[in-house]
Amino acid sequence: MKGSIYSAAVLCGAILMSGNSGWSQATPPDPNPAMNEPDKVAWQLFIQVNTKAGAAGNNAMFETWASDTDTFTMNPQFPASPAPLALRPPIIPTVGREALQESGALLPAIPPNPNLGEESRRNKATFDFIVQNNLYKVSGLRAAFGKSLSFPIDSIEVKANWLPVSDIPAFTLNRITAADVPRAFHVNTGNDGKQYALVAMHVISKLVPNWTWATFEHQLNPARCDILGCNDKFGAAQAVVPPNRQPGRGYPPCTKTAALTTMIAAAQWDTAFVNYCLKASQSDFMDNMGLDVRVGNSVTEDGFVERASCMTCHGRAGWDRNGRPTSKAGFDGGLAPLGPINPVWYWSFSANPPIFEGMPGLTRTGTSADFVWSIPFCSVDDTVTPPKPSGCVGK
Repeated sequence: MKGSIYSAAVLCGAILMSGNSGWSQATPPDPNPAMNEPDKVAWQLFIQVNTKAGAAGNNAMFETWASDTDTFTMNPQFPASPAPLALRPPIIPTVGREALQESGALLPAIPPNPNLGEESRRNKATFDFIVQNNLYKVSGLRAAFGKSLSFPIDSIEVKANWLPVSDIPAFTLNRITAADVPRAFHVNTGNDGKQYALVAMHVISKLVPNWTWATFEHQLNPARCDILGCNDKFGAAQAVVPPNRQPGRGYPPCTKTAALTTMIAAAQWDTAFVNYCLKASQSDFMDNMGLDVRVGNSVTEDGFVERASCMTCHGRAGWDRNGRPTSKAGFDGGLAPLGPINPVWYWSFSANPPIFEGMPGLTRTGTSADFVWSIPFCSVDDTVTPPKPSGCVGK
């Protein structure tokens, strides 16, 4: 039997090789680049979301998409034209510290930058899914409790962090002057009339079921590769940059590879985007030896980089039958989760693992937001009169 199976395999291979000369001469195309070349796909997405939105103005494509303010309201509207930045305090540095205080744990030594602003934006496919499924309001979350949700594969979300242009020289340890900031950083205007410089960005897409995850930082960010180092196997000439022994001292420019340089040459964007670096991408919760994968941005996850995992944190995004978040941004007892999704986040059970659907005593306690934290965090509470907006929308 073994011999016949082996012979059949050899015969099949011979037929493929003889019947398709191209197969024998070239490697077949990658059927799943999002998983097999995540850093390359991260750069492709970065260029896509930052492509100029039009001939006039400085708006990148993502800046024309729906913000949380546009989405989580009683009358969601996808923007017809770009609007000024509507920034809020960063979620993780803010909520993480609240969770630590509630648990009695020590706070990070350095407080968050009070001038740092954050926004989340989503493309039309993502916006439409939220609105069509009534996921922008608490009553809709209550109705959707127990359902399995999955965004369409063309969904993309961006989380961006901004600092006032006037703060950039001090933030970068005076490695740039205020006059040079608009040439080195992507800059846009806030709804307070101030000019803001983009310092960090998360980009996620639904190209795979658990989304693709990538985080970028400006090359002048002083803590860019602190704690976890920087990892970019596609776009960085130095693929792995270890963390400095002393934090917050800055890193050399992230010199681009020839492959990325060619890709960038065709980009229609603000040329300042060439000064941004891929900090890391993430395509799984663990590596092939069972170790938890960590990815964190020195700005977006300020104070919590050591235990940062994009996938795990967002895998915690869910709501209970009352339409309320099931956790405080994923922080349990003051600690951010690492590793695979834990079934206790969504189920109650008395049995020992393995836990599986249909097992006796399994009761649903939460519904997954398909990794999108804005849904349980930002939904407007329409169960009260008048409806109450969440605290996470931009000011």
